Amino acid sequence: MARATERTAPVAESPHARSTLKSSCPAGRVPVARQRRRRPIRSSGRLYGPGGCGCALLMAPVMAAAMGLAALSLGMAALAVGGLAIAVVLTVRGVSRARGGASVRPGFAVAAGALYLASVPYLVFFIWLWFVD
Repeated sequence: MARATERTAPVAESPHARSTLKSSCPAGRVPVARQRRRRPIRSSGRLYGPGGCGCALLMAPVMAAAMGLAALSLGMAALAVGGLAIAVVLTVRGVSRARGGASVRPGFAVAAGALYLASVPYLVFFIWLWFVD
């Protein structure tokens, strides 16, 4: 008699027991005629790229121009450093000649001044462009 009064715990229905077709069909077995066939996934020959519609191809000339301008500005900075070094050498030689009693050559003084005027502003611009900004 104890067995007759025992209650069994309710069995939880598995989530897959219900219909997965999200329709108004009752849960349970679905007749074979009403089952949907799953289509195989067909992949197209195209690969997905993060650029979407070829933005990398559109940006390639811009990047090439930017790299060229960077190389040009680095080359100009190297020339400006060389010009500044030559201007310092010309200034030191002119000062040592003037202290020795010889006359200062005006061509060397003009060349040193032109080198200072050409190299120092560019170096200031280069340092501001590459390191400050």
